Amino acid sequence: MAFRLKKIVYLAYFRNFVAKYSYFLNMSDININLSFSGHETFACKHFWLKKGYEYVKSQQKFTSAEAVVALGVGKNMVSSIQFWLKAFGLVNENGLTEIAHYILDDAGKDPYMEDIGTLFLLHYQIIKTQKASIYTLLFNEYLKDRFDFNKDRLVTFLSKKAPKVVRSSIERDVDVLIRNYLKPRKTDKIESIEEAFSGVFSDLPIIEKEQAIRDGKKEEVFRFMVSEKKELPWQIFLYTILDNELFKGSNSISLRDLRYGKDSPGLIFGINKEGLYAKIAEIQAKNPHIIFTETAGNTVLQFKEIPNKKTILDEYYQ
Repeated sequence: MAFRLKKIVYLAYFRNFVAKYSYFLNMSDININLSFSGHETFACKHFWLKKGYEYVKSQQKFTSAEAVVALGVGKNMVSSIQFWLKAFGLVNENGLTEIAHYILDDAGKDPYMEDIGTLFLLHYQIIKTQKASIYTLLFNEYLKDRFDFNKDRLVTFLSKKAPKVVRSSIERDVDVLIRNYLKPRKTDKIESIEEAFSGVFSDLPIIEKEQAIRDGKKEEVFRFMVSEKKELPWQIFLYTILDNELFKGSNSISLRDLRYGKDSPGLIFGINKEGLYAKIAEIQAKNPHIIFTETAGNTVLQFKEIPNKKTILDEYYQ
């Protein structure tokens, strides 16, 4: 009897340990097969994904001599469009993916990416896909410890994660990432008409730029906009949970994992604790089979029935 009681106590302790620290245990695979560059120094323009989708759908090749004319961009931009399609998980070795057709087809849900929910979804996609490692490392690791960065600090952080990658390549990745999230300024050097367009995520409340004083000198600092994220639709929030490999098949997810787990909504969208509670309250109001409880000191999101992730997206876009 004493042995059984001790076993139960240890089992409860182990479960609590896993719930508390699983976000660390699931970070190890982030640093496998890190990938940098490939964008040819071009940020992803808002209309490039649709343009690239239609090009692939027509069974044309990016290596074709006609690609420049067909896509209406320069040779390096052709390579960049191909890269961004892969980075967002819209194309793989088998061709266009299900999510690509779902969003970008003429009969898709948002072919011209006019809905902010689509942009949040694509923001999740580029982090999840891990074809552009800077996004995965920035939002899954860097954001856990600090809420702002300058270019040099971020490059140093990434260089430690990928010591075999030359620093100049990482510097270019940082520049492109910043241009993807921030609108170009009037004082920025514009080298082409394409570069005059804002990056794909410039309308998202994810990163903003500030002027700071460090060692008596002005410097540009980029701050993560951690907030309740009222702009984020609860359906997109829930979809990222249901799609996350860390949570798949699980009927209960701790609040800690929702905040700090790999590819969790708390990390990738910059949602604070109050925002997580608010989003979960929205989900509960629409889904009676999803409840939020506190068990053995752990706040847990529980699924009596796990909803279909595509059904959740359909509900948003209906």
